[in-house]
Order: sequence, then C-alpha cells, then structure tokens
Amino acid sequence: MRISCLKIISLAIVSIFLPPFLSTEARAQSDDLPLAALRTPDDGMAGHADHGTAALSAQNACVGGDVCYDLRVGYVDGRIRNPAFPKDSPQGYDNVRLRGYFGDVEDSQGRQTEQIELVAPQVELAPGNIFRLTLHNELPPAEEMVLPGTTETCDTTPEDHNTPHCANFNLTNMHTHGLWVTPVGNGDNVLLTINPGISFTYEYPIPPDHPAGTFWYHSHRHGSTAPQVASGMAGAIIIRGDRAPVLADDQWVAPGDVDVILPRPVEGEEADAPRFPERVMLFQQIAYACRDEAGAIKTNEDGTWRCDAAGTDDQGQEVAADIGTLEPGPTNAFDQITFNSWPVSGRHTAINGIVGKTFSGSTVGTVERWRLIHAGVRQTIRLHIRKAADAEVASEALEEGEGEIDVAQVCSGEPVEVMGLATDGLTRTALDPRTETWLQPGYREDLLVTFPEAGTYCILNAPVDSADSINALENEPAILGLVNVETVGDPAEEPASTDPSQHILSQLVASATAALEGDVADRVIADLQDGMKLVAFNKHPPITRDQINGRQSVAFNFAPPDFAIGEIGQDFLGGTGLFQVGAKEYDGAVLDRILPLGGTEEWLLTSFGPAGHPFHIHVNPFEVIEILKYSDPNDPSINPLDPSTWVDVSGRTDGNTEQYAGLKGSWKDTLFVPPNHVARVRMRYERYIGDFVLHCHILDHEDVGMMQNVRIALPNGKGGFDMPMTEQHVGH
Repeated sequence: MRISCLKIISLAIVSIFLPPFLSTEARAQSDDLPLAALRTPDDGMAGHADHGTAALSAQNACVGGDVCYDLRVGYVDGRIRNPAFPKDSPQGYDNVRLRGYFGDVEDSQGRQTEQIELVAPQVELAPGNIFRLTLHNELPPAEEMVLPGTTETCDTTPEDHNTPHCANFNLTNMHTHGLWVTPVGNGDNVLLTINPGISFTYEYPIPPDHPAGTFWYHSHRHGSTAPQVASGMAGAIIIRGDRAPVLADDQWVAPGDVDVILPRPVEGEEADAPRFPERVMLFQQIAYACRDEAGAIKTNEDGTWRCDAAGTDDQGQEVAADIGTLEPGPTNAFDQITFNSWPVSGRHTAINGIVGKTFSGSTVGTVERWRLIHAGVRQTIRLHIRKAADAEVASEALEEGEGEIDVAQVCSGEPVEVMGLATDGLTRTALDPRTETWLQPGYREDLLVTFPEAGTYCILNAPVDSADSINALENEPAILGLVNVETVGDPAEEPASTDPSQHILSQLVASATAALEGDVADRVIADLQDGMKLVAFNKHPPITRDQINGRQSVAFNFAPPDFAIGEIGQDFLGGTGLFQVGAKEYDGAVLDRILPLGGTEEWLLTSFGPAGHPFHIHVNPFEVIEILKYSDPNDPSINPLDPSTWVDVSGRTDGNTEQYAGLKGSWKDTLFVPPNHVARVRMRYERYIGDFVLHCHILDHEDVGMMQNVRIALPNGKGGFDMPMTEQHVGH
C-alpha cells in the first residue's frame, strides 16, 4: 500500500496524535481539550487519521509516495502539571520555556493558531515511502545565550567535545531511532550538525521490506542530545503495513505485518470481525528548573526543585511567575540532567507531554494495542496496570496533588495481565503473557491490553530496586496516569471472568479468520493456538551459531568524571573472568569499529561501576541470545570463573522476576545492561554501509563520552575493507 503525499503545516500533527500542551490558561483546566481536525477529541484512541494540510518549500516538493514534514526548532512556551500541588492552586502548573518543534497549525474552523508542543508530532509511514523531513534550526546562536545568574554570554569555544558546554545547546540534528535506513548523506546521519539559522532536508527511503512497527525520532547532536530530548524534542514514528505472510512448500517464505490481524476501528464502520483500538504513549522526563538571581536552582526545604507562582514581594510589588527552563548552569552546564537530578527534582514522568494523564474510551472486553515509547532521559519504568480501589479517590489523587497519597492503597487491584506483542518495534516470535512491562530509555513495547471489568485503572510505575534502575536508586511507586473503562451493553454479558490471555487469543484467531485466506489463514491460526506463536509476522529469522563469523564486545565504564566504553578482556565465556580493557571516551575523529557488510557477529555487553547502561546501536537490530547474571557477587565462595555461576535470566520461566524475563530470542536495538550481568546478542550487518554510532542511551552519558563511531564497510575480498576514495587520498 502506498500513502499519498501528506501535506502538513510546519508542525504536522496527525489527528491520532496525543494531547498537546496549550499556551493558555485552558491547560490548567483540562488535559483533554480537542484540536478538532488535528486529532481525535480524547487521548489518542486511534481509528483513522486525518493528516491535514501542508506548506512545503518548492525545492522540497512532496510527490508520489513521499511523506513530508517541515519542523521548526525553537523556544516554545507551555505549562506543565506540578503534582506536588492541587491543580487549581497557583502552583498547580509551572510555566516553562523549552526547546521544541513548532509551527502554524490550522484548526477545524480554518483559523491559524500558534500551536505549542512539548512533544514532537507523530509520523506515520508505510514500507516504500520516502520520508522527507525538513528541519529549520531557529534557535539563537550560542554567542547570544546569556548564562543564568550572570550577564555573560556563552563562550563558543568548548575545550573538549565531551564536556557539557553552552556552545552545544542550540546545535541539533535528527535520529530516526530503530528505523532500518541508510546512515549516510541525507539519511539517518547523526554525524551532521545543523547550526542555528540553517535548514536541512533529511530523506529516509523506507525499504519496501521494512518491518511495520513502533519507532521514534529525536535530536542526536553530540553535546546537545540530552538537553534537547529532555525538553521534549522527541516523537513517535509508526510504520503501518498491510502485507499478508507468504506460505510456500509448507514454509513461511516472506513475513507479513501483524497489523493485518490487528485492524483498527474505522469511524462509522459496522465490523463483523474484531477491531483493535490503538493508543500511542510517549513517556518523557521533561526537565526544567527555575533559578535565583545567582543562577542556582531554586529548591524547597526537602531539596526538590521549586518554581514560584505570581504574587507580591516584601514591598508589595507584583512579581511575575517563574518560568522553568533547561539551560546550561553557570558552573555545570548539565546541572539539570546529572546523575541524580531527576530523582531529586521531584518532577514526574509525562505521557504524551501531560503529567497525570487520564485516558478514556476503553470498554470492557475490547482488546487495545498499546504502543509504548520510552522517550525520556532519566527514569526506569516498571509498568503495571492495576484497578483503582475507588475511582473517585484515584481521580482526586491526580487533581489534588501528592499530599500523603498511599499509591499502593489507591491502586490496590491485582495487576492486569497483558500480552507482549513487539519489542523495540519488532514483532515477537510469540505473544508474551505478563503483568509488568519494563521500559528503559530508548525501549519500545507493543502490548495487547483488555480490561476484564469496568472501573478506573492506574498506569503505575511500580517500585524499582536500585540494581534495576538507570539511576542506581530505588524508584518509589508513582501513578503515571489513569484509564477509565466503561461497559457496553448488558454488564451481565461482559467477559468479566474471562482469562485475559485467552480472550486476547480468541480475538486474534477471529481476526485472522476474517483477514486471511486459505492455507495462510489455517497456519496462522494453528500457530496462535500452539503457543501463541507469531512466526509468520517475524521479520528476522534466528541467528544460529554456525552463521557467526566474528565477535565484538562492549564494556561501559562509569567512573566519574570519566564516561567511557571499552571491551571485555580475553574470553569471558571461556572462563577467563570478567574484566575491561581499552576504555576511552568518545573521539569524533576515530573509527572505533569497522564491521563487514554481510557479516554476522556475536556481541557481549556489560557494565562496570555503580550503575548499568542501556546499549543502543544504530541501523541494524540484534537478537537476544541470553542475559547472564552472576548468581551472587557478594558470596566469596562462588567462583566467577566458573560459567555455571552465571545464570541466564532472559527466559520466561516460573519464578524468574528479572526485568529480562521473556527477552530470549527477541530482537531489539536497545538493551539495559547493569553490573554483574553479561548480555550475549547477535547481529547481522545488512544492506547499508556507512558511519554511525553506538552509545549509552542515558543521553547525558552519551553527550559526555559514552559513544563510539562504527562503520559498516564493503569487504575488499583480500581480508580487509574497501576504503573511501577520500581516505585513500589523504596526505597525497
């Protein structure tokens, strides 16, 4: 299926995108004000899309199967909920001015209005599209930035590119996280810099065989990645497909798109087969602070960050409300996004730009597809869905602020069982029943969710132990949002007692029966009924040991002030022990790894130091083979050189409560690896050559040196690699 040119006004927002920030007092009154033709008037329950209109520059005409967006990067004003106070109090919302994507948006009456967002627009693509994204950097140049608490402007000559510096804050570019596209030229090239005042058009040809799935995009210029993403410069990319799987000689010879058996509702349609409403949830830690006259972050008595509401001073003069910003600190440019800044700040994770979001439109027994994207910088999310003991109390908890809320008491229901459908955008080989879903920065998870009875349900960030957290600190439980679920028809006929997994499975079987034909339908249904298998929709076949023709290792080394990457010394799997060699910070002029096009390699990943790190590599995903955990690092009687003392925790087995349960055999592009763990993954280097990066997806770690340059190169047939002509002639 080809999608016609989407003509989208500067900030193009598809109608199914989720609630924006408003620049008026209206946001203080409602988190669900509609944008009429720009989005459905609720919260992202998507049945269809109305993509609106566009003004595109003549030199970047959008034709044929192109999908075109113009995005302007600049300062945007908004308001964000401060749940420490009641909504209707003067401090219930903080005014903020942050970097973001914006433009002139037309509402349903044809009126032009300045639409202000702290999240980026949702992009919808199909395999075979060319996605053309023109980025206009309208941020001021660094020499015009006045540092907080001073009258000094930014010194535009940082001494070291791994040191946080004001000169980098307004430099930008773009990364399409998880897309399988070229990393060079106008493609997914994160080695470019788009300076203030410069516009640039990226072209991302989406291959016709690209898997459908959930991806995202965000700024990725080294030195500004964390402050820009933490401002909200991130958005969802949804690739939708309509390809049925192909069966020949009793074998799957071409994978299909799982979308085929997960059709969305169409407005006005009376369907004779199940339909699966969809929610896209972008989780963000939007960081901001208010500063005093000396440039220091204002704090409350307990150390959490404070922004003052409008009022009067000691002389009776009116004082304007503070405006929260994310700017370089006077002594530490990253003082708002350091190791402990998010937990200390008292800020809360937002869903689609809204703190304490309430979703509506869910009905008992309906199976929904949730697309979850961790687009934040500084929190581990262990997501549970639990029924609230009292709907009114749960709503009041969000309305009235934290106070003395006992989250466990408010959200006391048993966790709802969901089905894991895809991880990092790629369909699993089988559905994964579970009651909790782990999201580390960069992760995506597609879930199938059904509610067994009416009521209000908590989207809960359950407690997280320090060993599982990117901050190496325990997470206290927090309500991220609520879902209101209603009955349809006679409540006595609702499937309240139906096992959620079996109900979801029966709906998929009914959908496959209606959507597919002949032997293909029979095989898909048989697979679903035999272990809930989805092999017909799995893009990547497993990598077997005999296919491996090389090895790599990555060892993150966190020893402040150094944030470095090295390798695992000698042969860990052969029993030589776990130690690191060659750790160094990022050097933009050095190629750290050259990988052979067409090669298949096994990688070992680990972390040293007090905290873990999410490993992310661009272009090609990897298959999780096993995740080994040292059984007891505190027991001196256990020999770490003995491979039997390392336990694989990636399987879905009884009693395995690890965050890695169910990941064995899945394909990902981001994987959190804490100390005393070693992940074994395998990767194919397919189709694309060029230079890109791997890095820690704690983005402030990437900005200060936890990154390496990688090249996939064409073999020269002589045991080496083809060298670009520009390199062959250097010095000649």
